[in-house]
Amino acid sequence: MTTKQQNQVTMFEAVLRFLGEAGAPLVGIKKIAQGRDELAALVERIGAAAAAQDHTTTGVTRDRNEMKAEAGQKAEMLRLLVVALTTDAALRGELKLPLSRVLPGKEADLLRYLQKIDEAVGTLGEQELADAGYDPQVRQTLQQDLAELLATQGAARQIETGTRAATETLPELLADAMTLLETGLDPFVKAQQLARPELVLQYEAVRRIVKTAARRLPEYRGATRPGQPVLVYDRREAGVVAPMLGNRSGRGLTLRYYTAASPTALPEAGQGLAVKNRAEVHLPDYSKLGSADAPYLLVLQEQLDGEGRWVVR
Repeated sequence: MTTKQQNQVTMFEAVLRFLGEAGAPLVGIKKIAQGRDELAALVERIGAAAAAQDHTTTGVTRDRNEMKAEAGQKAEMLRLLVVALTTDAALRGELKLPLSRVLPGKEADLLRYLQKIDEAVGTLGEQELADAGYDPQVRQTLQQDLAELLATQGAARQIETGTRAATETLPELLADAMTLLETGLDPFVKAQQLARPELVLQYEAVRRIVKTAARRLPEYRGATRPGQPVLVYDRREAGVVAPMLGNRSGRGLTLRYYTAASPTALPEAGQGLAVKNRAEVHLPDYSKLGSADAPYLLVLQEQLDGEGRWVVR
């Protein structure tokens, strides 16, 4: 699963968690309950597809890789012995490649090479092998490894086929889940704007995809509504200790960040921190934004025209 896909799944799970906890009153509405159940089923299928996609790192594949490495060590010992003892120039030519060159290649080529080495040992005389310090157990265990590798070849192919199928299915399931949110949950939740504005704001907050990437912290982004507070996140869930507050709005638009006990609260006079357009403010904590106990981080566009863009990470 790619980082982008994982971010989508994280958002789906956050929506389901919200509807099961703080947003539970919304589930009393039949359409929202239906959308929640359908999303939960899709998330379960996405999890199964992702697990199938990752299967090649476990089970049969891992065991086979270890076995091939062990078989390669034994075969290399025998190959060197055959090359040193045989008088057949053609056979020496066929066994000229060290196993270190063959192991990284195609498995079918490796198995054929291991079989050729095993058969080559059989062309040498017993006394000749004994004089060279040959240990018959090395060949016996190589033959056992070969038999097991050949026996599990079909299982490995099944895993690879299943992984390819999961890789092709996963984007479709993610697209279905996004469509379900847009058509089966978003409109019915937003229809409760007048009846339960605080729950709608919380839903919109968890509904946003939090962008993450290698070596980067989670990043929250969104648009402002003139004169209306926008919930950035619940501090208890976001886990951001030292926030960076940014303003990606056009010229002349100032955004005010503040904390509050309610997800719909407006800032008190002089509360919070004003961030001008194209600016960023890095804070060590939330003490400049409001009460230390206030769980919600909000942003408000101070101008009554235009649409602002905010970012927090």
